[in-house]
Amino acid sequence: MLTRLKWLVVILVTGWTNFAGAADPIDIGSRRELFVDQALIEQLDGQAEFRLHHPTPREVAITFEKPWEGNASGYPTVFQDEDVYRMYYRGHRYIIDPPPLRQAQSEVVCYAESKDGVHWVKPNLGLFDWPPTMNNTGTKENNILWRGGYETHNFAPFKDTNPACQPDQRYKAVGGTTSSNGLLTFKSADGIHWSKLSDDPVVTKGAFDSHNTVFWDPDRQRYAMYMRYFSEGEFKGLRSIGVSHSTDFRTWSEPVGLTYPNSPPQQMYTNQIAPYYRASHLLLGFPTRFVTRPLTEHAKRLEPVKTRAQFAASIAGSDAYTGAEVTDGVLIASRDGQTFRRWDEAFLRPGPQAEGRWIYGDNYQSYGLFETEADTEGLPNEISLHFNEGAWRDEMHRLRRYTIRFDGFVSMHAPLSGGELTTKPLKFTGQRLSLNYATSAAGSLRVELQDSAGTPIPGYSLAEADELFGDTIDQQAAWNNSTDVSRLAGQEVRLHFVLRDGDLFSFQFTDGDL
Repeated sequence: MLTRLKWLVVILVTGWTNFAGAADPIDIGSRRELFVDQALIEQLDGQAEFRLHHPTPREVAITFEKPWEGNASGYPTVFQDEDVYRMYYRGHRYIIDPPPLRQAQSEVVCYAESKDGVHWVKPNLGLFDWPPTMNNTGTKENNILWRGGYETHNFAPFKDTNPACQPDQRYKAVGGTTSSNGLLTFKSADGIHWSKLSDDPVVTKGAFDSHNTVFWDPDRQRYAMYMRYFSEGEFKGLRSIGVSHSTDFRTWSEPVGLTYPNSPPQQMYTNQIAPYYRASHLLLGFPTRFVTRPLTEHAKRLEPVKTRAQFAASIAGSDAYTGAEVTDGVLIASRDGQTFRRWDEAFLRPGPQAEGRWIYGDNYQSYGLFETEADTEGLPNEISLHFNEGAWRDEMHRLRRYTIRFDGFVSMHAPLSGGELTTKPLKFTGQRLSLNYATSAAGSLRVELQDSAGTPIPGYSLAEADELFGDTIDQQAAWNNSTDVSRLAGQEVRLHFVLRDGDLFSFQFTDGDL
């Protein structure tokens, strides 16, 4: 975390305390702003610091128990589509005992859906036979959506919100591996019946045997595709993430690797990058971090002990794996899509050892954040996401739903002794300032509006600011009981927050009721 001492070093080096020499104001309009990076922050004082938050585990969403699914199922993509939640995932199974590691069956693309994002069903689609046979003697009573080539390994759909999108291509997908010479594209009118959009790979530079993702970026008016990428070329150097762009979904730019300033080298599987649906100018990603160690006696005793021993035996002699590998989840954030702030602490840890998630293949996050109702009646909705658990174990492999509060990934935190945050000069549009925060009973939050030089604006000083406390996702800031900030719209202002025993998650200028 960036503590006051670290920020003091930044201030001494850069002269950030000299507000009079500040750069041009940042026009945030009426955007919601989170604290997932330092882009808007000029100065921290007292004990103010960034605090990474973690999702809360909920119920098991689905179990991969069908004959065409199994212990290597995964790479789920989830999104809400009007009144239905859609989930696409790989069905697959490996044999790890007896060794060597080998496929038990071919990969397929499976489908599930939900009315509330909590309770899921696997509909009988009637599209493909299982098991696949030459004379079609299998059954079509299954949820297999697609059975084809290498694209079944990582088929990743999305609903195209580009206004120029053709109706028969409203749903698009990407899939493929190095064995298919790159990534192919697919189309669908209804999200169920699919066909190839490209006969040849549209992106060929990369590694691809991961969950490659694609979306329409409304803020930048282009498609973005994020794929597995190695820092020194194909399967050389660090496992990493690359990005390619297109304006027509046919011709794509040469992929380039993402950068993470001030973050140590780390191995990244998957990416799960998309515009954050509550603040689309921010791209949030949730890669899986791959960590390898020697297979020590301690590592052998980490649960799942039996599965680890089987896996280690099945990959004996491998140059890439020892059997002691572990995967967890991290958070990354960007405003341009290529340079990311990587939060080096885990967003999701493997958890208690007794639960058996300390193994390579567990703790992979699904692609897509989606909104669900809170478990407790009367509370605001939450953000839901999935992580897998039980990898390599036939009876235990499943997806578990997790939740986190709106905008609740990173906060500006201060203890009871207090901390302060001052933004860079901003311009905004709107009539009121909405805050998402949580405090203790003894905690509080106040906000002052300053001019570009850091001088309190009369009527909006700390002395006039209403003291806020509680836990809410949408509280109007007020000064002398008035929430009206409309006379400052379009002017250069700084926000100066004073926080005690609390967390500030986001702020937004809006045109809500005064």
